[in-house]
Amino acid sequence: MMRGMGRVGDGNTPQEWFYSLPPITRSLLVAVLATTAACSFGIVSPFQLHLDWTRVWRGFEIWRLASNFVFFGTFSFPFLINLYLLVQYASRYEVSPFNTGAGGSSADFAWMLTIGCSLLAIASYFFGLPFMGQPMSFMIMYVWTRKNPDEMTSIFFFKFQAFYLPWAMLAFNLLIGNDIYLPLMGIAAGHVYYFLHYTAPAELGRDIIKTPTFMIELLGGTPTTPGSFRPRTAPTAPRAAAGGAAARPYAGHNWGSGNVLGAD
Repeated sequence: MMRGMGRVGDGNTPQEWFYSLPPITRSLLVAVLATTAACSFGIVSPFQLHLDWTRVWRGFEIWRLASNFVFFGTFSFPFLINLYLLVQYASRYEVSPFNTGAGGSSADFAWMLTIGCSLLAIASYFFGLPFMGQPMSFMIMYVWTRKNPDEMTSIFFFKFQAFYLPWAMLAFNLLIGNDIYLPLMGIAAGHVYYFLHYTAPAELGRDIIKTPTFMIELLGGTPTTPGSFRPRTAPTAPRAAAGGAAARPYAGHNWGSGNVLGAD
């Protein structure tokens, strides 16, 4: 199994570890375990959880919009891998997400999930995919790697920068004989979110993603200006240099701290 799972959510006992997880990650963990246990013991059927758009629209079974993301299948090795990815990288990202208006709090993480899962739900509609839990896990992992591209991580005994983790996990899925189209969908959704938050604002001159006020009030956080776009400032007036020579006027734009693409 991949190492480093204890880095976030450390605790001396399982109970301490559980309660040390950030709130949304903890809720996702409970939901995944509950749906898996319920289906494994025959309490509910997976057919009651999958995303069926006909039943959503005509039968008003709106729970399917959420339940399809938190069912990872019955207890198995793929289930453990997907649960690991979810808990590990959701907890890491939730404690320090991209600031989209809530000061880098759980509210920003919740808004990222809302946007990303909406994109995946649209993909589910067009491709007829019933469960999107694995893509959601890969989406969260991908966004975390774009937030922390230089952090060292590992798979088994192989250590590398976090930026390469999504592609290493794709290779791992191929090695164990799994399809990769669902993970690729998750990576694509994560990249769309990253593009809208980090890349597009620099081109458009304004922030696109902003965490709603109601979500900040519900989950906590400090309302702030999203951290992707910094407004341009007018060129400063030239000042006289020593010896009477005029200083060269500043002719550029104020784009912020000048982060390298892929870092924040």
